Amino acid sequence: MGIKPEFIAPGHPEQNGIHERMHLTLKKEATRPASTNLRSQQRRFNRWRKEFNENRPHEALGMKTPSEEYRRSSSIYRRGIKKNIKYPQGYDIRRVKTNGEIKWRGKRRYIGEAFKGLTLGIKQIEEGRNQVYFGSILLGDLYEIDYRGLRPVVRDHKYDEKKREKV
Repeated sequence: MGIKPEFIAPGHPEQNGIHERMHLTLKKEATRPASTNLRSQQRRFNRWRKEFNENRPHEALGMKTPSEEYRRSSSIYRRGIKKNIKYPQGYDIRRVKTNGEIKWRGKRRYIGEAFKGLTLGIKQIEEGRNQVYFGSILLGDLYEIDYRGLRPVVRDHKYDEKKREKV
């Protein structure tokens, strides 16, 4: 579907600042105090979303609202994700369980619930270190001595911004 997972370094919300700021605003304005029941809380969220997207100007958008800037994608949405991706010879194939885990080297390893039901390819890089792929996308590393799970590839967003500026 053209969506690539992007991991940020733990404890570094500045790498995803705009999104984190939106969540802070949502929390302050629509959850404190919490509503007495789920239906009432959902109505508050709906009102907040309408205000945020259609009425409130945003400095980052040149004082326009998100609804003024929104453009429908020209991409065609095709339901579902290709579940049986073909991986090159030499890759170990694992299907992610509903809890986000795979079984690898006799242990359960957490990959992520976003991948449940999907097949991943695992390629040995060196003794004890393996890379996990979803199609052609590198998700991270699995180490045989570390049973916690996937160590995601974390991009350096400051470096990426500098690269974009040079292009």
